[in-house]
Amino acid sequence: MRKQEKVGYGLVALSLVLVVVGSIGFTTTGEINDLPTPNVPEKTFFGDEPIPENGFSTFITAELTLTWDRNDIYVVIVDEDEKSRCESQPPGLFNEGTTTACTPYDADVLAAGNNGDEGLAWDVQPGVHYAGIGTVENTLPAGTEVNMTYSVHLQAGFVSYFLFALIGVAGLAYSRVE
Repeated sequence: MRKQEKVGYGLVALSLVLVVVGSIGFTTTGEINDLPTPNVPEKTFFGDEPIPENGFSTFITAELTLTWDRNDIYVVIVDEDEKSRCESQPPGLFNEGTTTACTPYDADVLAAGNNGDEGLAWDVQPGVHYAGIGTVENTLPAGTEVNMTYSVHLQAGFVSYFLFALIGVAGLAYSRVE
């Protein structure tokens, strides 16, 4: 076997391994314990820090799955503009029970979950995003703390698969060079 064939077929094998590894992906998990629960009905409270961005969103897709231990709390994920809009309106401004603004039913919410057992799933998008929590009912929550569990699944995106295919085609072409 010639040197070009070895290198070429090596590139083809590498591209196949990258496709398999990229399809399987990688999952990381964690917990956030003892978050204080909101004590104002019909108001979403957002974190001060944004959710970490996916800087390689062109090459890697990320899916966030979040669950929590209470069913009287909802969790939402919004962009920076929606967070500013929700925080600028004082509690009690909305007609109780007649609006969905700044709740998990708001059309501008990117992801929402109002059942801790089911949680929420969100395909991470480019940009600045914030997580917020609120009470599901118009009454105060049963406890003062909520515990959350998250997992982030990373895998190759479309552009990565395209690059893997280019590596495979280049390897195949190089193996045919005389």
